[in-house]
Amino acid sequence: MNDTALAEALAGGLPAPVRILARRDSPYASSFPLAELDVEAGDGARMTVVWKDLTPGALLPGARAARALGEKPDPALELRAYELLDGLDLGTPRLIASVDEPGRAWLFLEAVRGARLEHVGDPGAWEATARWLARAHAALTARADTLAASPAEPAASAWPPPWEPPDLDARDARTAALAPALAAARARLAAAPAVVIHGELFPANVLIAGDTRVCVLDWETIARGPALLDLATLTAGAWEDAGEPLAEAYRCALPDPPPRDAFYEDLAAARLLTAARWLAAPAGWRPPPEQVRDWLRDAEAIAGRIAT
Repeated sequence: MNDTALAEALAGGLPAPVRILARRDSPYASSFPLAELDVEAGDGARMTVVWKDLTPGALLPGARAARALGEKPDPALELRAYELLDGLDLGTPRLIASVDEPGRAWLFLEAVRGARLEHVGDPGAWEATARWLARAHAALTARADTLAASPAEPAASAWPPPWEPPDLDARDARTAALAPALAAARARLAAAPAVVIHGELFPANVLIAGDTRVCVLDWETIARGPALLDLATLTAGAWEDAGEPLAEAYRCALPDPPPRDAFYEDLAAARLLTAARWLAAPAGWRPPPEQVRDWLRDAEAIAGRIAT
């Protein structure tokens, strides 16, 4: 894509004229192309903007979510996610401009500098992320519900789309043995309130900027579903941690913290379905490095905690 077209698109959110001074591919691209643009706008103000090309035809080889798990990429999901996030003061990148038209879906965001949570050793940053998650679930759901109730948005009640539980076939004896626990987990979470969730809140999708800013990226999988699915992904790799400090930080940050026992039973169900989602991926596919785990072992370990 030439710089003139990018500058024209950015003119919808920045003072004109807009000039692209430099463009760099981002090493953090996962499903779609991602680049940093050094931009000069208006009277000479300079800034760095992140450009994400969400056009379905731009999907990268080996894309982690849309193609690997059989889901058709929908560029409107992340475009609308940032419109929903705009103004909520949740620390997410500021929406600068977007384009949504046939053959072109672009997102232009504030470039946030920080460390990926997966590389941060400070327990306080992880607990702050869990508390952020409790606040984000409440704020995003309230805003989506308000939009759904607006007569000016007749189709908003169907957005975000519902989260779909994984369909894990009994591929072998080990996955077949999970069937009773999976059925119980699905039933348990089906009874949970549906809130607006990120959908893949792995630590690789969280930046810690400065001392206090939790900045969550990659909203391609936004959905309405059980809140604890996000906590399950955030804590992947620490499901056996004594005391569950992240889970407790989330639970205690809720406006009305649920009883501890019921909360952890729901969390076990969410963790089992999270593991099952990756196990249900097509044969031969491998997750990106930040999501490589022995998901079958995790599923087997967590299944024993679920009453069937």
